[in-house]
Formats: sequence, C-alpha cells, structure tokens
Amino acid sequence: MYHLKNPEGLKGTVSNLNAFIHRDLDAGFSSKWSGIWRPEYKLLDYYAFRLNGIWLNSENLEAVDYGEEITYYFETGSLHVQENISAPEGLPGIESGLKIENKSEKRKAIQIALEAGVDIRDRGTDVPDQDYIVERDKSRVKVSGNKSLEITSDQDLINTGEAYKKEHFPGERQECIIPGEITARIELEPSETRKIKFRFTSGKASSYRTDHQNNYLEGELKRGFEASVQSMENMIYDREGLGVIAGHPWFQNFWARDSFWTLLGMIDAGYFREAEKILENFAERGIPGKIGLEGDEKGYRIDTYPLYIIAADKLRRHYKITPEIEKGMKQAFEKLELENNVVRHDPEGTWMDTLERPDAVDVQSLWLEAGKIMGKREKELKEGLKKFVKEDQILDHLGEDPAQTINPSVPLMFGHTDSGLSKINAEFSSRFGARTRSVTDPGYDSSGYHTGSTWGLTTCWAAAANFQHGNTVEGLNFLENFSKFLDRGQPGALPEVLDSENGENLGCFEQAWSAGMFVHVIDSYLLGIDVTEDTIKIDPCEDYSGKRMNKRIGDSFIDIKVENGEAKILNSPDLEREVLT
Repeated sequence: MYHLKNPEGLKGTVSNLNAFIHRDLDAGFSSKWSGIWRPEYKLLDYYAFRLNGIWLNSENLEAVDYGEEITYYFETGSLHVQENISAPEGLPGIESGLKIENKSEKRKAIQIALEAGVDIRDRGTDVPDQDYIVERDKSRVKVSGNKSLEITSDQDLINTGEAYKKEHFPGERQECIIPGEITARIELEPSETRKIKFRFTSGKASSYRTDHQNNYLEGELKRGFEASVQSMENMIYDREGLGVIAGHPWFQNFWARDSFWTLLGMIDAGYFREAEKILENFAERGIPGKIGLEGDEKGYRIDTYPLYIIAADKLRRHYKITPEIEKGMKQAFEKLELENNVVRHDPEGTWMDTLERPDAVDVQSLWLEAGKIMGKREKELKEGLKKFVKEDQILDHLGEDPAQTINPSVPLMFGHTDSGLSKINAEFSSRFGARTRSVTDPGYDSSGYHTGSTWGLTTCWAAAANFQHGNTVEGLNFLENFSKFLDRGQPGALPEVLDSENGENLGCFEQAWSAGMFVHVIDSYLLGIDVTEDTIKIDPCEDYSGKRMNKRIGDSFIDIKVENGEAKILNSPDLEREVLT
C-alpha cells in the first residue's frame, strides 16, 4: 500500500478479470487512456462527483492510498469524503464507494451529482461515428452504443437534463456523451457518516476465480518481487478465454511472446491453474502471435513457438500439463525450419519488430532450448549457434552489418555460451537497467524503441545472464536499478521501456513481461531453484542472503533461507521429489 500526500504525475490501475480503471492518483483523468475499460473496449472517459456544488478534485484532495484499490481523501469544508475505487471479484466493472462524514454541528442535506463521460469505443478508434441510446430510471442509467454501460447505485437516482455530446482534450481530442445529470440525496446528522456506492458495469462477469498466491521474499529486491507478483495477477483477464494482457493501460491483447515470457514468472509464483488455461487457450487456436480480444488474431511470430515449449515445460516440471498443452508443444516444434543448422524466419518476426533481423541470435537460442526440451535437433541447433560467435562477441544476426544489441544475453542466460558477458555489463548497462543497443553502436539512440532504450525484458535478460555465470553483484545491480521505477509512473508496477539517459517512461506503465521476468530471474537464477521430475535443486548465487517463503511446487509450499549462497529448507513440506541444496 502506498500512502501519498503529493500524487501529482502518478497513475493508478485497479482491475479484476473483467475490467480495469486507469486514473491519475491526484483524482484526474488526464489522458485518453484514463477511464474505465473492458479490454479492449473503452467504456468511460471520466467521471466526477459534485457534493453540494463542490467538485471532488485535486484542489480539495488531502491524500491518496494506492494498492489493490484506490482511496482518495477529500476535505470540502463541512464534509470529509473518502472515495474508494475497487474492482470486486465477480463484478463486470468498477465500483466507486463514497464515505461521507458531516463535520458540522447541524443536520445536513447532501446532494451528490455525478457527471459521467461515457465513451464506448474500441481501443484503436479515438472518436467513433456512432449514436447512443440512453435509458434512465431511479435504479440505473444505461448508455448503449457498440457495447453498453450501466451506472447504478444503492441510492435512488434522480435524473435531470438531456443527454448531450461533449468534446474534450485529454492530450488528444475525444468525444463522449453525458447522459444528463445523475444525482442522489442523503441527509446526515452532526458527526454522522454514510456510505454510498456507484457501479459502472458492462456485460456479464467472468465465473473464473483466480488462485491468489502468497509469495514473500525477504532481503534485497523484496518490494520489486512482491509487487511484480501482484502486478502479474492484475493483468489476467477472462475474455475470449483466460489470458494475460501485455500491459496497462494500452496493450490490451493477449500477445503470445509477452504471455509466454510472463508465464515463466507466473509459474515461479505458483499460478499453475492460470498458466495451464492460458497455454490451453493458445494451443486451441494453433498458437497465434496474438489473441485479439475482439476476435482479431495474428499468426506467424517465430519466437512464440519455442517460448510456448519453454513455458509449457516449466509448468510440467512444477505441476502438470494437459494433453492439449502437450499437443501444442508438438505442434509448436513442427514450426522449426533449419537451413545449414540456422533457424529460418521472417526478418520482421522477432521481438524487435521495428527492425529487420534475419537469422536472429535470440531466435536461434530459444529454439535450441526448445530442442533440448523436446529431445530433437539439439545438435544441429548447437552447431548453428556457433556461427553467431565471433572471437569474444556474439552477433545479433547473420545478415549484413548487424547492430550491437542486447539479444546475445539470451544464449548467455540459457547457458548456451559464455562469450560476451563483459561487453553487456559495460556497453549495455545504464543507470536504469540494460539498453537494447550498445552505446558504442553508431545507431544508438537512448529513446529509440529498439535502438538504445532500456526495457524491463532486456534488464531481466542481462541480470539472468550474470547470475547464470556467477556474477551476483552485477546481476543484482541490473534488477535494483530497474526496481527503482516502482515509485514512479504507476506505483508498484514495473514499466515497459525507458529512455536510457534520463529515465523518462516511453511506454506503458505496467508491463507483463517486466513483472514476470523479474520474478522468474529471482527464483530461477538468483535463488537457483531448478525443478525436475525427480528433484528440486536449490543452488543460490554466492554472496546472496535472504528468504523465499511460500514457494509453490506441485501442491506443496517450501520456505527457503539463504545465507551467503547456502540454502536451507525451513519447513517440512510433503514432497515426492528429493530436495538438493
């Protein structure tokens, strides 16, 4: 929980499996991404309460608490008002609860007016050409366009005025409909407090219930680890099947590569049933590059296939997999195409999708790891990877004039090579994490999306590569630098991408693979927890001390204490596998 007296410039996101609200923590709605969403549809641009003629806004905001919910504290002279924003499980939307205290010595009538800027549109359309139907009575206000939004309260609603369209500019031009003025009235005795609820809902609620896991880390990186576990859960949605969106607020699709990198951390955090359903969802569709929540699916993305195999194998070792997932692994491996032992793929089909990268090193390494898991073509893939090694460096790709990128950290992370780590720690290390491109490269741009900015994904790769090769201090440095952003942008969330020179946020505020990989690197690399069918091996990095509590393996939970790289089990879990420390 964050208690903030000066929340200016900070954002907050509250979500459940159906919807989320993205809002300024100073009580505003300052961008077109603010408001209430049911991925990937916008429902509402903003709402505002006016109590006895006084708006609840940043001018009378005293403080805000932010965690799984948002609580604003307002003072309006004779009234103390708390607004609590939540996304209750099983609600197809968002709830705003007002707690109003009469501070005066007289009985007081309170008129609560709600202005709601309804904007029902798909994510990619700023100003849709549509007409709305508004239905109003004392129990609800319903606005229908491409979808519908219902506003309800536990108080009778008084509806006055006509609906009208409103043009406004939260950064970019938007258009919403105000469905008239919505009011409710209460009366309070001196010092009396009353609670009133307003709900903004759309469609049916998911019947799925997330298996919330309690994960704890004591020592360095505690805040980043535990916040990232919660962040992953925040980004799980049940639309077109269960999935994890790539990031709040604007990456609202289930991107395959983002999902599978994230699943590595989700499985380490014990979300086995969720991982199982996500992998099944992709397998049933033939493992597309994206599951569009409105039916828009994209196909070929070469790294999604080996990543599917790697994530599915991790789930199998920690828990179990279904026949559907097993079939998906086999189908994924059939996508492998080799020419002279090198993986053939679309030059624009890698994670750096703004660049052409033929025969990319990260793709080769991911397929090598998948080949080891499947027991197929491992020798050929190893031989192909050797073509990327030139003296003491690893080439980004085998095309003409390859840039110096962070991508060689992938084979370093998997232990496929031991070349090039010193270069990553020197030329790719920024004050905020790991750059995508070397500062010595002619094409370096600190704010370039794939040409020099710092990503959560690349930072975790670099940290894992260091832990894999025994560099504890360097690996911790990467993670600690990036975890400083838990206090910026959206508190408790790791961002997508930053300017490598000034730390400016260049992407979304809460990125799934930043959170997932942060957890994965700590459990699987820093703590060295490796699970097989027969054993649980715990081999932490040297010089590291801390505790990892409630680590889930199968249906059991392990508490681990580490002192200077030596691990000890603190409890007596019922395990069928031998534990090696």
